[in-house]
Amino acid sequence: MALLFFGSLLIVLGLLAGCLLLIAPLGIIEITPGIGLWLLFPAFSIGGYILLLVTPSFARLRLLSLFLSSLLLLLAATAAAELMLYASTIMQPTGSTLILWYVLMIAGGLGIVATGAFDIKKLISKLRHPKSAPPPPAPPISQKPKH
Repeated sequence: MALLFFGSLLIVLGLLAGCLLLIAPLGIIEITPGIGLWLLFPAFSIGGYILLLVTPSFARLRLLSLFLSSLLLLLAATAAAELMLYASTIMQPTGSTLILWYVLMIAGGLGIVATGAFDIKKLISKLRHPKSAPPPPAPPISQKPKH
């Protein structure tokens, strides 16, 4: 239970660090992300996933992990949209866009790997039918050939 809590907490903190990195070029709040924030974003995200992976009941946590990895993909999509707005000169960045490329690559890469690790159809079928009955045993095969 502790691994689940701390793993989820680290992923949420990693997502928060990624959001702060996304907000920096917008100039909405006065933030100058330091090297610590750049390092904490992937460290917390990857560390949180590792803690979730070593949780004994990981099979039951697939839905939570799928949700958190989808949030990472949403973060990457937001970075891509922000880059597109800057490239089309609809918006002007207040600083370098390198930070957005960083978020796009880290969040996108980790989100794709974490989401792709699951067989979605198998996950949905297990959620619909938690414990399916085993197939009936095959009838015994006779040892004597029939003429």
